[in-house]
Amino acid sequence: MIMEHFFLPEIPKETFVVEGETYRHLTRSRRMAIGDTALFSDGQGLDYLAEMIGCTKDSATFKVLEERQPIGESPLSITVYQCLPKGDKMEDVLHRCTPLGVTRFVPVLSSRAISDKVSENKLRRWEKIVLSAATQCGRSILPEIAPLHTFEQAIEEMQKADVAFICYENSDGPLPKLPKEGSIAFLIGPEGGLAPEEADRLPCCSLGRRILRTEDAAAFLLPILLDRTDNL
Repeated sequence: MIMEHFFLPEIPKETFVVEGETYRHLTRSRRMAIGDTALFSDGQGLDYLAEMIGCTKDSATFKVLEERQPIGESPLSITVYQCLPKGDKMEDVLHRCTPLGVTRFVPVLSSRAISDKVSENKLRRWEKIVLSAATQCGRSILPEIAPLHTFEQAIEEMQKADVAFICYENSDGPLPKLPKEGSIAFLIGPEGGLAPEEADRLPCCSLGRRILRTEDAAAFLLPILLDRTDNL
């Protein structure tokens, strides 16, 4: 059964109060009323079934009925290292990849990236996009958006994953052997592509015969990874 789903950073074990934007969404957009139930996630992987037991003009009170294990999350932790694209293309990456199970997004400054900074306002907007996408698709984990990484920082961090690779248009290599559990990290280059010396830092793989746009590449790859690891 599909029901309303929301994220709250802290969910007490008995009752809690919902205010602000979430309150307006559940009462005005979703028309929830006293006696209705919804799922609330703490963003870390736990779901709580709760019933609305009170409502005022600016807040709603919920009673926790039960704690539930998530059904929409896989045992894979997937991190997308996305070299900064120009304009608003990073928003497309977040929109498309959040419902596909990404755990963490890392913007990366590579040598050919057109953009070279991430403002606080842009980061806040990205976080809202991820929150909206995760809520809509019923996820229990709210993907993290990391601060901007240099290419060196990204490579160093990626090497800590169980499997790490670079998607490179000049490679003809296959995808590496993938775990069904654990961590996967992959990097997508910018519009201008990666410099050869950057692509040499980790194993590279091809995404096929056609060159994909940077904002499309991760969303193209993720269903393949999930299918091959039985996590689709």
